[in-house]
Amino acid sequence: MKHFKHFFHASEESKQVFILLHGTGGRETDLLPIAGQVDPSLSVLGVRGDVMENGRFRYFALTKDGGMDEGSLLEKTGDVLRFIEEATKTYQIDQQSFHLIGYSNGANMAISLLLHRPDLFRSAMLFHPSHPLQSFEESDLEGLDIFMTAGAVDQITLPGEAFQLKAHLSRLGADVSMYVTDHGHELMKSEFREASKWWKEINIDDRERES
Repeated sequence: MKHFKHFFHASEESKQVFILLHGTGGRETDLLPIAGQVDPSLSVLGVRGDVMENGRFRYFALTKDGGMDEGSLLEKTGDVLRFIEEATKTYQIDQQSFHLIGYSNGANMAISLLLHRPDLFRSAMLFHPSHPLQSFEESDLEGLDIFMTAGAVDQITLPGEAFQLKAHLSRLGADVSMYVTDHGHELMKSEFREASKWWKEINIDDRERES
């Protein structure tokens, strides 16, 4: 199946699936604690980025000056989307059952996936995203629930970018909730708690998922 290293855990309780997209230097299992805390009943598909940066895995390349390479992002978005479509066949997944969980570089890939194929996803949790594809205004995100976090003193992803992203996604129709920590780019336990609250608030429970 394509070239992405990944794992899939099938749930016997729900047909819904969390897709996990790690941060720079991470692995496909990194975000399992978030998925487990938010809703342990879902199946999980963890995908490892296949772009190497100084020995660290990413989903797309950076420019020579360390900025976001949107050409690489667009190219790799197509690769990830094809992988997801292949995974639906291999693991017999309902194509409209996906919920994205992404951190940092993985959150930026998740944003591109949402913008290009909003029909594939029911919700997304974006932890410390930047604001990729700022000029992309063609998507209809109506009905998509999105949870975002940012760090007030984050020096990697400035919090202002997160607020701009929230406005962008909201303008395209998404219902976006945002939580800001007092910390930097690192993931905090409070973000897990807030994500869990948000998940319950949008009322995606087992009965509604299977209806």
